[in-house]
Amino acid sequence: MTFLTTAGALAQDNSLPGMLAAAERALYGNERSGSLLERVARLEQDVYGREQPGALLTRTQNLYSFLTGAAGGGASVVVQLNVVEYMVFQRLTTGVGLVQRIEELERGILGATQQNLPLFERVRSLVEVVWPSGQLNVQPVRVPAETLVKVRLLSELNSATNQVGDRVRYRVVEDVMVDGRIAIPAGAEGEGRVTAVQKARPFGQAGRVEVDWGSATTFDGSAVRFNVSERAARQNQELAVAASVAGLMILGPIGLAGGFLVQGQEHIVPVGTEFFVEVARAAEVLGLSLTPVR
Repeated sequence: MTFLTTAGALAQDNSLPGMLAAAERALYGNERSGSLLERVARLEQDVYGREQPGALLTRTQNLYSFLTGAAGGGASVVVQLNVVEYMVFQRLTTGVGLVQRIEELERGILGATQQNLPLFERVRSLVEVVWPSGQLNVQPVRVPAETLVKVRLLSELNSATNQVGDRVRYRVVEDVMVDGRIAIPAGAEGEGRVTAVQKARPFGQAGRVEVDWGSATTFDGSAVRFNVSERAARQNQELAVAASVAGLMILGPIGLAGGFLVQGQEHIVPVGTEFFVEVARAAEVLGLSLTPVR
């Protein structure tokens, strides 16, 4: 089976309506109705507990940055919740609105939700549980291309049953460190897609599954893209030998363009299989230091 990686980031809409819609999706999970002024005021009430002064554009930019982290601010809600969830549960939840996510963290950490408080205070109380000063030690770091990342499959791979378009989910197993900071945290989840499938054929022809390896999310919410190239392939060959994985070779681009090849038969690569991918291209992300800010 073969894993491939393709590019394709979506452009951000930095217009006032675009930023407002993105802030609403981040907080509530969907866009809201009403005039721009009404929607901004509603967000401010929920986030800060009161409406803010100033121009509508500035107020929208502040909400957008704080709720999405798109401006790269270390104090964004995204960063704070990701750090809390990583430190307590070693995971990073994606795909849900911030309101729902905060409620789930409050139940898991505090034992009850704090719906009577504005979002700003609710996030701060969660951070202070794991980081009493409330000031996270995060700084930008650059993750080099070809950095190895150990991952664990969350989706079964099977050349007999997989279809083009199937999701391939995985989780980072070990922290990736850059300059003494956690750049890609253990527990971060990624997702790829099956792009081609060939079932095993007579005369020993192997089953084959090609996958766009996709990306995993980091502390600041940005995505780091992965592939399986020569460095990861060498590590995976050693893993396969060490683990005595019967009938399974984890190969790289030489002859296979990177991935899994099942020798002469259909073969299931089960959930829980661990192996290496690598960073497809250099990426700048916020890195977390566990040393308190001085």
